[in-house]
Amino acid sequence: MRSKFSTFCGLVCAIGMLVLPIRATADDYRLGPQDKLRIKVVEWRTDKAEYFDWAVFANEYSVSASGTVSLPLIGSLPAAGRTTEEFATSIAETLQQRAGLSRRPEATIEIVQYRPIYVVGAVQNSGEYPYRPGLTVLQAIGLAGGVLQQVGMEAGRMEKDRITAQGVHESARLEARRLLVRRARLAAELDGTMQIATPEELRNDAEVARLIADETAVMNARSEALKSQLLAYSEIRSLFSREVEALEQKIEVQNRQITMARREQQTVSALVAKGLAVSSREFGLERTLADLESKLLDYTTAVLRARQEISKAERAAADLKAERKAQIVADKQDTEAQIDQSKARLATSLSLINEATVTMSQFLFDKTAARPTTVFSIIRRVGGSTVKSVADESATIEPGDVVQVDQAVGEPASSGQSSISAASKDSVTR
Repeated sequence: MRSKFSTFCGLVCAIGMLVLPIRATADDYRLGPQDKLRIKVVEWRTDKAEYFDWAVFANEYSVSASGTVSLPLIGSLPAAGRTTEEFATSIAETLQQRAGLSRRPEATIEIVQYRPIYVVGAVQNSGEYPYRPGLTVLQAIGLAGGVLQQVGMEAGRMEKDRITAQGVHESARLEARRLLVRRARLAAELDGTMQIATPEELRNDAEVARLIADETAVMNARSEALKSQLLAYSEIRSLFSREVEALEQKIEVQNRQITMARREQQTVSALVAKGLAVSSREFGLERTLADLESKLLDYTTAVLRARQEISKAERAAADLKAERKAQIVADKQDTEAQIDQSKARLATSLSLINEATVTMSQFLFDKTAARPTTVFSIIRRVGGSTVKSVADESATIEPGDVVQVDQAVGEPASSGQSSISAASKDSVTR
């Protein structure tokens, strides 16, 4: 019986994917945590009569658990609850204000990946599945391998799902710990200290000392690399400074020689005027004086070039420090986003554990039922609360929904829950 029903679900899912048109719902779709976006921003520049591509935004971004997206030059912008068009307008207006642009740039947003759905309960393979527009309850169950028909097997499956969810929860917890310590290390680097503060969330964690030691080793290696580069620029500066000192000494000696040569030339010129010396000697002294002055000019030029090299070394060192600081800020923003994603995975896996536990208890209670009725429910976050509604197999699913499959005796829908059908075209009232 289970094999026939699973085959039927698979066939219906495949037919639905072939027949039903996949329409883009980005126009009215509301963004939420774990949605992955691709952003492109262009600006029409009238003076050049061309479009300028803001390449700094050309990347993929995830909506954090707090409903925001961290963008370069702009910072965090609220995205949850907005359509792609509304969020694109917010990006363009904020960039115009921050950059002081006369014209508002054009921003486009493509949803690269919707937040996943979750299928739990009496199915062959419960867990997380990618969402596509127009996905129905029956198709989601088909992705999960169909409905289980044997209560004993279902109980075993749900126990396995619970153990799997616990493993995912533990993995997310370990990742969150590592990211929290990394954030503390980046904060220490940004402040210029060599001491990593223990994150408040890990005060009572026995492994925090080891994690801090690992990140301290990374911080020390990065610091030594920076010091080595700055030392190279410092040595270049010292080398040219010594060259400047030597050239200045030569200039001083050259000036004395020019002074003496000029005095001698003046004396000979006076003697020539009186007829006491030949003019050829005067011409020789003038050539000697010109040679000395030419060499003085060469020394002066060399000093200017050496000082220019000193300036270049100082600017390179300053640029290196600025680039290092900018990289740390970017890494810190990326780590913050990863922490938000880890927290979202923790909350989702914990919800799956609780759902699996409750569902398994319900099935064990109803295991004596001869012919159980399959009940489909959609669990959805609406505002700040969770709404659970009974649905039929043709109801449309939204990103982030949890599709729960239960087997019960009697009426599938209880008086305490709302009902969803394909005719409503809306599984939960927004």
